[in-house]
Amino acid sequence: MANLPFLVSTYSRNINIFGKERFTARDGFKGIPESYHSDVAGYAARNYYIDDLDRALAEGWINQQEYDNIVSMKTAEDPAFRPVVK
Repeated sequence: MANLPFLVSTYSRNINIFGKERFTARDGFKGIPESYHSDVAGYAARNYYIDDLDRALAEGWINQQEYDNIVSMKTAEDPAFRPVVK
């Protein structure tokens, strides 16, 4: 069965932006289904800035391995750093 896009984006946001979920069971969270891990990490790579991911790592919402996995998926087209606001 294919992963549902709305769950991919929701899981990614809840893990990387709000800290309301984890990839795996820890910190009192049950973790997301394993079949979603790759899609959720890919979504984060395509849509979130490095400082969002740095914050998620610093807060313990993702671990170093998850962080490295997401960052390794980033391409030149993916947002890396927030644009400077003038």
